[in-house]
Amino acid sequence: MFVRKKIKLADVLFSMAFWTTAFLLYYVFRKVGLEEEIGVAVNDPLSIEDNIILALFIGSFAGLVYAFLELIFEQPSLRRLSLGVRLIVKTLCYLLLIDILIQLLLHIQAHFFSTSETYTNIEIWGSSALWAFIIYFLFWSLLFSFIKLVSEKFGPGILPKMIAGRYRKPRVENKIFLFIDLKSSTKLAEELGYLNYSKLIQQCFYDLNEVVSLYDGQIYQYVGDEAVICWDYHKGIKDNRCLECFFAFQDILQRKSPRYMDAFGKIPTFKAGLHGGDLIVTEVGIIKKEIAYHGDVINTTARIQEQCNSFDSTLLISDKIKHDLPKEDTLHINYKGDIPLKGKEFTVKIYSVTKIQT
Repeated sequence: MFVRKKIKLADVLFSMAFWTTAFLLYYVFRKVGLEEEIGVAVNDPLSIEDNIILALFIGSFAGLVYAFLELIFEQPSLRRLSLGVRLIVKTLCYLLLIDILIQLLLHIQAHFFSTSETYTNIEIWGSSALWAFIIYFLFWSLLFSFIKLVSEKFGPGILPKMIAGRYRKPRVENKIFLFIDLKSSTKLAEELGYLNYSKLIQQCFYDLNEVVSLYDGQIYQYVGDEAVICWDYHKGIKDNRCLECFFAFQDILQRKSPRYMDAFGKIPTFKAGLHGGDLIVTEVGIIKKEIAYHGDVINTTARIQEQCNSFDSTLLISDKIKHDLPKEDTLHINYKGDIPLKGKEFTVKIYSVTKIQT
């Protein structure tokens, strides 16, 4: 069953840690060591300990709000807006957040730290310190967005590994791959025309992205009307996520079938192949760097997906995946035989999988 995107605890914790660090560093940059300068008088009603406590509180609050804002901007309707429109709306939201943070900071300072400092709105917005803070905040917002953009490009958890140089040399990893391909793509392209056909593919992949992250998957690449999704092996097997991801994609296409009919006069259907095992992962390229996977697992998964038409099946899996999947009463798994696959010396046991509706 399709589940709407929910905010992840890891995203919230990262956001809180990021902004807490930002506000602690702001205090360091603005205050620490300043009183030691000759001819400089520092008027700070708070002690160092109070400033640190305030930075921790404000940073945690900003992190929570920021994580919530990012969740809102992850909604499909907003992700499809142009980059310029999204940037303008985000900037307005961030300026509103800055105002909230300033008012909260002044309120806490006045009521919890027993200071007598009070400021009018004119004094606040006319202060050069405020505009320095706004520039600082926007800089960290851009840095946060950059980290998120790179993470989306390479997949969750990949950026720290790349920074550490983990993939500079080829290494072996255990992965599951799901190849999803549009059925009757040539016929659809001829009937719709290539412009509408491209719009159809674009819409389908928008819908695919809605569900992939729910099942901890990563989009490895798009090749024409085909998408390749991967998991760390144990994550993909757990709770049948690698299967449930495809079934959730089918559900959302079915749920949105009236929209597809109105826009294209067609309801797209997809076929898929699933396989996993050890393969090589490494960085490739310099100008357009990316993470690449090499090995028999990729080729075998592609060949399994190609057999869907022969067996009139929507989803085919290998014997290895079938053996490692948790037992599930809602799945109907049917043995199709030992199939010789193109480019392979030995046959591969293949099974079709369907979801039993409850």
